[in-house]
Amino acid sequence: MLHSSYTEFASSFVLSVPGLGLVLLLAWVLIQRRAQLQRSPVQHLSLDSFFSSCPCVVWLADTDFQLLQANPAAQQLNWLPGSKPQYYQSKYCQQSAWPDISAELQHQSHWHGMVWLSTETEPKAMQLWITRLLHNKSTFYLVVQHDISAEQQQQAQLQQLSTHDALTGLSNRTLWLAQLEPVLQQCQASQRHCAVALLELTELNQIRQQFGNQQALILECWVAEQLQQHLPPAAVLGQFSERRFALIFKPEHCQQQTELALWQLARQLQLCLQNPCPLTDFEVSLQCYIGLAVYPQSGTDSDALLQHANWALQQGMQQQQPITFWQQPGLAAPADWQTADELEQALRQYQFELCYLPCYQLEQHLLTALTVQLAWHSPKRGLLWLEDFAAVAAQSHQLLAIERWQFQQLCQQLWQWRQQGVTVPGIRLELSALQLQQPDLVAYLLHHLQEWTLDPALFSLMIDETYYLEQPGLAHKQMEALAKAGFSLWWLNFGSGQTPLFLLQQPYWTGVILAASTVAELENDDQKRHLCSCLIRLAASQQLRVSALQIDNEMQGYLLHVMGCQLGTGLLFGQAQNAGQISKILMIEQQTQKTG
Repeated sequence: MLHSSYTEFASSFVLSVPGLGLVLLLAWVLIQRRAQLQRSPVQHLSLDSFFSSCPCVVWLADTDFQLLQANPAAQQLNWLPGSKPQYYQSKYCQQSAWPDISAELQHQSHWHGMVWLSTETEPKAMQLWITRLLHNKSTFYLVVQHDISAEQQQQAQLQQLSTHDALTGLSNRTLWLAQLEPVLQQCQASQRHCAVALLELTELNQIRQQFGNQQALILECWVAEQLQQHLPPAAVLGQFSERRFALIFKPEHCQQQTELALWQLARQLQLCLQNPCPLTDFEVSLQCYIGLAVYPQSGTDSDALLQHANWALQQGMQQQQPITFWQQPGLAAPADWQTADELEQALRQYQFELCYLPCYQLEQHLLTALTVQLAWHSPKRGLLWLEDFAAVAAQSHQLLAIERWQFQQLCQQLWQWRQQGVTVPGIRLELSALQLQQPDLVAYLLHHLQEWTLDPALFSLMIDETYYLEQPGLAHKQMEALAKAGFSLWWLNFGSGQTPLFLLQQPYWTGVILAASTVAELENDDQKRHLCSCLIRLAASQQLRVSALQIDNEMQGYLLHVMGCQLGTGLLFGQAQNAGQISKILMIEQQTQKTG
């Protein structure tokens, strides 16, 4: 048994133990001091008495930190004499703390710090006070430990609340700004672009008033989850308030055509929030507005970028414009993303109109079909056709929505004509590669035809070879399915691409449509006439019908007819016209056939 006098032990140990240990030991010292004076001034104090009186876990270790003696509070740890209790440097890094502690105790008589103790459940944080004791030239260590796991957990929670939103767990304004600074420094050093965006949910307060606060909280969490799932890699999402979120788009998101790339990312986030949010007993679809500010045009520090992003957001909400960029006064917005933004509004404001281009039989000048063309009556740009803005629509992920709107309107128009007693000889409709890539295409088309009681045989689907060359396996299955469903398939722009013969030999083709480039200047170019004749004979060898685009004059029509082309469209037969105008043409054709 190791003994130490009261004066020697207390003076050496108390001075080394700050905080809780100091308070406990000072109280214990005063009590023992009073009891000692009452008994005898020369009585020695035993460590056994200290072990039994101290409420903390206390144990005595030899020079190798092996357990010699422990107080009752340590019995719950099941440490046996001769064992070496293991402490670790961190909660999740299982590296022993003893080497560092031992090294420090070689140069000083006391050590104080926090270590981690493994348990069967969760590791516990321990505050240690270690004092080196000398007895008969032997070294011993007195270890006092206090469990501070609860305090650590509370501190971690307070730290989390100071940097994250309490409900969604997203970075709050403080942490988000700290994450923005290194991005700005990187862009400054590399002279690259980045951007900040503010996203606001304009309907959240209305939902709270209508359905209650609990439903609004569920909706807020769902929005945060959706944004995180659809956020591009490396982008940073934060939350400034219950209805406002902030994003950092890094240089890798701002490559060539920066504004268009950012517009596409913002549009994806808006689309993900348009999915129905499953609340209790009902579903809602959200609308949000996004304001963007691009570094360095919109500012070179966080305050300027946020200020300009907020300005863009407010402008967008006032003008009912879902995505708005801050622009330096006097500068026009880049054409591509501005067009994409206008297309977004065009769908909502019914700026699109279906027009129809008559397709005639060259030999007898009979109307055989109507080629559908989509016109956009842009308030800023005037009349545009689909081919004029298809590329921007595809890049901004709006082409599919536009084309499907076109098909729905077409079905409705055909039904109206039928109700009016107008006979439509046939419909030619171009399908983009994006439309053909949709796995539900056939089901989608048949669903709407069934809804309006229309026959698939009425439709000739015009398909460019680009889709086949990009995905031949999928294209083959898709076109077989369309042909099986009853649609006629026409090869569009025949002669302008690679025109592989094995594709021409597939059984699902009804005919080919010669590219406009093969018809232009046909009457003035012998070489072009020879090429056009070869293409027509090639199609005829596979028993396919031949049509042509943009026949502008009678000579072109005559030459194509002589070569074997049966059908055609172009200025020779008239321009594309809207439904009202084309109805008159159909009625005239109908009367002519009855009287003829």
